[in-house]
Amino acid sequence: MIFEEVTIGKCRLILGDCVDVLQSLEAQSVDAVITDPPFFHPVNHYVNARDAEPAKKTLSDMSALKHFFRVTAVELDRVLKRSGAAYWFCDGQSYGHSFEALYPHCKRVRPLIWDKVVSFNGYTWRHQHELIAWGEMPEAKQIPTGDGDIIRCRAVPVKERVHPAEKPVDLLAALVKKTPSDAVVLDCFMGSASTGVAAVMHGRGFVGIELERRYFDIACQRIEDAQSKVGFGGTAEQGDLLTANTEAKPTREAGSA
Repeated sequence: MIFEEVTIGKCRLILGDCVDVLQSLEAQSVDAVITDPPFFHPVNHYVNARDAEPAKKTLSDMSALKHFFRVTAVELDRVLKRSGAAYWFCDGQSYGHSFEALYPHCKRVRPLIWDKVVSFNGYTWRHQHELIAWGEMPEAKQIPTGDGDIIRCRAVPVKERVHPAEKPVDLLAALVKKTPSDAVVLDCFMGSASTGVAAVMHGRGFVGIELERRYFDIACQRIEDAQSKVGFGGTAEQGDLLTANTEAKPTREAGSA
């Protein structure tokens, strides 16, 4: 199968379906997966006969999502190095399915909490966090740090987002920095490439997969901008991106995967 692919510095951006593209990637070719899959609920309501009692929801309503997660996790297991790790964004309602998908492939799976600091829409208990299912592969080495498993980082303001589920680069950078300095990071639900920007900022390689042309084009532009601001082979803290040398221009190479 032929996919449209753009190479920018150490980044490969591929336009196509997640599972189809993953099947084309080399086995054990990435050091970490940092990704935010769609964790929608396929069945939100039922159409009942007139005057009938409302039908009850069942766990089988989630079967499509569970199957999607499992198929994706199988391919991630194939492309991840045995010493790698996966960071899989989810929420409280989909964490169980995320855990179930990753569990057969990892030596342990734990939740990390992204505290958005400010609460968002809701009523009795307003939304203020998301979960990250963190799975370590069988040969992953322990990293001695003093970091807790709650990451506090404000969400991208809605009016500033170029993707409806856009994550802040600072949040993703915290995960990227847990990878080896020469790591290749994969985001198989790339969106607008915030994970890729974080990878560029910290000198990592990046492979991004996106199905929608609109967001793929935005991702390419954001990666080009990040490469220009840090320079090839360079690194930067996020605040440095505003003042880094912008003379070096990245080269975009189109190809096929």
